Amino acid sequence: MKTRYIKNIGKIAVVGMAGVFPKALDTRQFLDNIIHKKDCVIIVPDHRWVGPVKDFISPQTLPDKAISDKAGLIENFLFDPTGFLVDKDLLSSLDPLHQLVLHAGRDAFLQCSHTKEDKKRTGVILAAIALPTDASSQISWQILCNCNKNYKGLVPRDFSNAGVVSLPASILARAMGLQGGCFTLDAACASSLYSIKLACEHLHLKKADIMVAGGVSRPDSLYTQIGFTQLQALSPSGRCS
Repeated sequence: MKTRYIKNIGKIAVVGMAGVFPKALDTRQFLDNIIHKKDCVIIVPDHRWVGPVKDFISPQTLPDKAISDKAGLIENFLFDPTGFLVDKDLLSSLDPLHQLVLHAGRDAFLQCSHTKEDKKRTGVILAAIALPTDASSQISWQILCNCNKNYKGLVPRDFSNAGVVSLPASILARAMGLQGGCFTLDAACASSLYSIKLACEHLHLKKADIMVAGGVSRPDSLYTQIGFTQLQALSPSGRCS
């Protein structure tokens, strides 16, 4: 979401909105899915976990097992790394979480007219719950299990891939040339709403003229499926009540 302060009025206008969701690569499809009550929960494909999905599923709550193989997952998302102010090869190697931020952030920002001067007064506040991503899980797997004999330890790119709480907003700001300040927050389930609240405060306090605000969640779904199973907070049927 992109918000803008209207001078001399004191109100805030939403001048752009974008997002990527399960079975919806844009907000228009997302709304259409809601209107038509489309079920966007799918059976987890084998390629999303480190082994066959069936090996991690149990109808009873057991340690290191998930009670359901159904989840709301983004599939078939293709990231275009061109047009940013950061090397496209570096962006192509980032965890999908960061690529979703770049895609949606750019889409939202480009939905209204702006100048280079506007970018100097454009800030970014994003929400990202600190859960392991595909990249951070892979790094942990390499360190703890030593499954790759060619692994030689952490490199700078690993830190960019693994960063969840600190990096999404800064990567978007750097890649888009937005100079009005940025940070990423984690306020659990309130994270996205809180990011919008803080963005509105920045505008009212005239710390910025434009704010890009919103949230991103793209954890390693094996971690969340097992974790919420142990909390007894995951629906066995794949349908929330």
